[in-house]
Parts: sequence; C-alpha cells; structure tokens
Amino acid sequence: MICRIASIMTFALVCSAPALAEDMALAVEHAQVVRLPGDASTVIVGNPSIADALVHDGRTLVLTGRLQGRTNIIALDRIGRVIYSSDIVVTNPVAGQVALYRGPNRTTMSCADTCDEVPRVGDDFERVPLLSQQQGARLATAQSAITDPS
Repeated sequence: MICRIASIMTFALVCSAPALAEDMALAVEHAQVVRLPGDASTVIVGNPSIADALVHDGRTLVLTGRLQGRTNIIALDRIGRVIYSSDIVVTNPVAGQVALYRGPNRTTMSCADTCDEVPRVGDDFERVPLLSQQQGARLATAQSAITDPS
C-alpha cells in the first residue's frame, strides 16, 4: 500500500513538473513558436529588451528576439504553477549580413537582392538614429495600411 501511494505521488510530481527546455537560440528580429503543456495565464520575461513573449492562445507562446543577449522566459498557469521555463540566447544572425567598416565606424548591411543599411548595436552612432527613424516611419506606414485598408 505504501509503495502504491509513493508511486502515485511520484507520478503526480512528474506530471505537474514544468516543461523545462534547454537553452533556446533565437535570432534578433526573428520569432519562434513554443507549444506549452498547459494553458498559460502569465508569462514573465527576465529582460524584455532582449526578448519578447506573446501568448497567442492558452498553449501557444510566440517568442521574438529583440537585442543580442541572454534572458529567461517563465510561463505560469492560472494557479501560479510553472508550466514552462527556458533560458533564451538571442544571437545576431550573420547570414545575409555584411559589416562595412569606414575607419572606426561600422555599418551593418542586410542583403538579399540588394543591400540595405540596418541599425545594429555597435554601428556608427551618427547613422543609427536616422536609420531607426526611417524604419519607424516604414513600420508606421505598414501599420496604418493594416488598420485602414481603404
């Protein structure tokens, strides 16, 4: 009888333990979907400037890399139990990118059919504000087209 109770308790602990994952690699400005073992009520991001997390539905978490670095993500169910926990390592994708150096100043280029400047941490501090402003204007235009398709 005692052995049976111990087995049941062990099974209950294993089933209620959070889904622990290895370190997850995520590229800057890329998203990754994580399927959760239960419905998440709360998601905590250790450093929101490194990564962002969005609960799409109760069991789907969308992680987005913001800046190169390391942080962690924790998802809790409605009664506060940890159902997911992972360290996130956000890396700078190098495929399709070129770093152009002019003396001590670096400019990062993202290349497909053509190469365009993209602001990255460590780039020429005089160019980054202008590039960030241009990207913000482009995103605002895209957002207004989505919200007002007429």
